[in-house]
Amino acid sequence: MDIIITGASKSGKTSIKKVIFEKKYPYETVFNEPTDKPESLQVESLGYFYLNLTEFPSSFSSKDVNEYDKYLSKSQALIFVIDTQTSINPQCEYLKSVIPALFKYKSSISLCIFLHKIDNTNAGQTDYYKQRDEITSSITQMCKEANLSDLNISYFATSIYNSSLFEAFSKIFQIILPQNRNLSSLMDHLANTCGFEKAFLFDVFNKIYLASDSSQNEAQSYELCSDFIDLVLDVSGIYNDPKIIEESDSCFDDNSICSIKINSEINKDSKNILFLKFIHKNLALIAIVSEENYERNNLLEHNINLFKQAVKNILKI
Repeated sequence: MDIIITGASKSGKTSIKKVIFEKKYPYETVFNEPTDKPESLQVESLGYFYLNLTEFPSSFSSKDVNEYDKYLSKSQALIFVIDTQTSINPQCEYLKSVIPALFKYKSSISLCIFLHKIDNTNAGQTDYYKQRDEITSSITQMCKEANLSDLNISYFATSIYNSSLFEAFSKIFQIILPQNRNLSSLMDHLANTCGFEKAFLFDVFNKIYLASDSSQNEAQSYELCSDFIDLVLDVSGIYNDPKIIEESDSCFDDNSICSIKINSEINKDSKNILFLKFIHKNLALIAIVSEENYERNNLLEHNINLFKQAVKNILKI
C-alpha cells in the first residue's frame, strides 16, 4: 500500500511520520530539517504487506505531477496536513492549487485532510469545528469549479501528543485496505457471538487497527486499547528472553494472550475484561467483554480460533 503525505512548510508532516512509524517521542520531532525532495519510508506490517509512506516537499506544485509519477501512480491515499495554529488561508490556497491537477492525473486516490496541532481542549475543539467548516466550504467550491464533485475526502483532527494521529491512520488504512469490508463483517460476527462490547484487529507495533466491529464508543475504546498495548509491550520487553526475540523477530506468537480487569465509570458494579489475543506475530484481537462472557472460556476460545483462521485466509498470511 502506498500513501503520500504533503502540506505547507512546517505543517508537521515529518513529525507525523516520525512519531507513528519511527517510534520517536513528540519532543524529539520539534526541530526537523526541511524536506526538499520526496522521502519514502517503507514500513513492514503484519508480516504480509508493506506500506510505502512518501513525504512530498512543500515546494510540490501542480507542475510537478508528471515528474512525481512513480509515487502518484501507485498511491491509494493522499494526506494533506494543515497547521491549525497558523493562518489556514494560505494553506487552503496551496491545497487548491495542487489538488485539481493531481486528481485529474489519478482520480481514484482518496484525499485525507489532517487539521493538525489541535489541542485537546474545549477551545481547541471549537476552533477545529470552525476551521473544518471553513475548509470544507472552500474545498467544496474548489471541487465544483474543477469538476471534481466525485472526490472522496475525509477530515481528521490530529495531534502528535495524543492518540488522534493513530486513530486517523487507522481510518485511512480501513479506507484503502481491500479486505476491510470482509474483516469488519467478521469482527461483527465475532462480537455478536462472544458478547464483546467492542473489538479491534490491531497492528500492535504501530498501534493502528485494521478493522473493528460496528458498535459505538470507538474513540474512547481505542484510547483504552492503545494504553493496553503499551503496557503489554513494556512488560514483555522487560521479562522476555532477548535470544527468543532475536531468533523469531518477535516476543509473541499465535498463543500469546493477556487480560486485565477494568471498571466502568458509568456502572460501578460492572466488571469488564480487556483482553488481547495474538492472531499473528504482530496482529492481535483486542476486545472489551463482560466478566460473565469472559468466563465462557471454551466457547470464547473456539470462536477466536475460527476467527484467527478466517483472518489469515482473508489476509493470505
